[in-house]
Amino acid sequence: MTSGARAEVRVVAVSRLANYIAGLFARERAFARLGVRGEVSNLRLQPNGNAYFSLKDRDALLECVAFSEAAATFPPFANGDEVVAYGSVQTYAKASRYQLRVYEVVAEGGTGALHRRYEALKARLTAEGLFAPERKKKLPRFPFRVALVTSEAADGARDFITQARLRAPHIDVRVVPTPVQGEKAAPEIARAIARASAMNDVDLIVVARGGGSYEDLFAFSEERVVRALAAARIPTVSAIGHEADAPLTDFVADARAATPSAAAQTVLPRRDELLALVAERSRVLARDVDRALAARRQHVDVAARRLASAARERVRRRGDRLVALERRLAGGAPAARLAQRRGRFEQLRERLERDVPALLRRRAERVPRYRERLDAAVARYLERRRARFETVRASWSGHDPKAILQRGYAIVKGDDGQPLTDATLVPPGTQIQAELARGILTARVEREGTHGGRQIGLFRDLAD
Repeated sequence: MTSGARAEVRVVAVSRLANYIAGLFARERAFARLGVRGEVSNLRLQPNGNAYFSLKDRDALLECVAFSEAAATFPPFANGDEVVAYGSVQTYAKASRYQLRVYEVVAEGGTGALHRRYEALKARLTAEGLFAPERKKKLPRFPFRVALVTSEAADGARDFITQARLRAPHIDVRVVPTPVQGEKAAPEIARAIARASAMNDVDLIVVARGGGSYEDLFAFSEERVVRALAAARIPTVSAIGHEADAPLTDFVADARAATPSAAAQTVLPRRDELLALVAERSRVLARDVDRALAARRQHVDVAARRLASAARERVRRRGDRLVALERRLAGGAPAARLAQRRGRFEQLRERLERDVPALLRRRAERVPRYRERLDAAVARYLERRRARFETVRASWSGHDPKAILQRGYAIVKGDDGQPLTDATLVPPGTQIQAELARGILTARVEREGTHGGRQIGLFRDLAD
């Protein structure tokens, strides 16, 4: 448009144009009172009594609002119901959209088709026992690898991954891509769940999608999706954002979350909390080892005291026997016999004086051997506990992304800074970055890549 042409065009403020259009709607008598037939969708009842919903048919959708005075007179209705809503067509200037302000609702045809399917399938699967609490698996306390079944472009995937990186950067989140909306979404979701269940090193499956209307979320209430989730061999979480009716995946999954973000916050333990737990377990282990060592040492001391006491008791008994023999000799007999007894007595005394010290020495010599055996046993106990601790610490350090980079791996990112996982999605000429343990290389893709057996094009430094 030339400057001259623009000069002839009237310029008005946004609010003035919006108010003008609202006036046109208000002056049109056909819009003042009419009934609109359609299927209820996205029903939202507010705490203040206002009701917001949509009426739709196969080709169009109309936003509706009913304020509390009118909504209080409506008969009960739900998403999927066929109704006739009576009201006036108005514009909402602040949002620049038109809507039907509803004063009366009349039900037509009962429950909608989707709701009838939902309720019938729910009742059948409940009777089958598919939702029973006793068949649900316990979630892992410390998951390290999570399969995220969702659309890579969906808000739910971004929300879950963002929370996972904030809370637990050591956890490997593997996206299993699938459409999450539309007529063909259900079989794709079921196949994605089966693929996730077949992964040998995955600890948890999370099926995620952000909010949406009842119809948008209905793929997660299809029978094939529910049965695929029930057949998963590892624990599952349903994280489908919704405001009213829960998808059937919420009932069959081992756990449910209101949103993908809430799922990450619920099932993924914080890294700092895990490190604090490891430190606490280390302190408990050290304390237990100290207690065991002290108990062993005390046992050695008690054994040594008992050995010395036993030796003294044996010497005392031998002395008592000698005294008894002296008395028998003194009260007994002729001088020859007495001399004989005295000779024997002297022999016994000499033997006693000779043997008792030797006995004490032998018992004393055993004490160091007992102490050595005890010290060796304590050392072996400590070594086993230290080895177990090193194994736990190595397991944790092996999941540190920085440690993985030190082993020669790299993180390849696109020009948007996001990690690349599929070579076929990066066209030639794309600028990429490879993050190493030290530094970042900037490169450009030279040839089209694939993963189906053909060679993937290498990249070279842009300085070439």
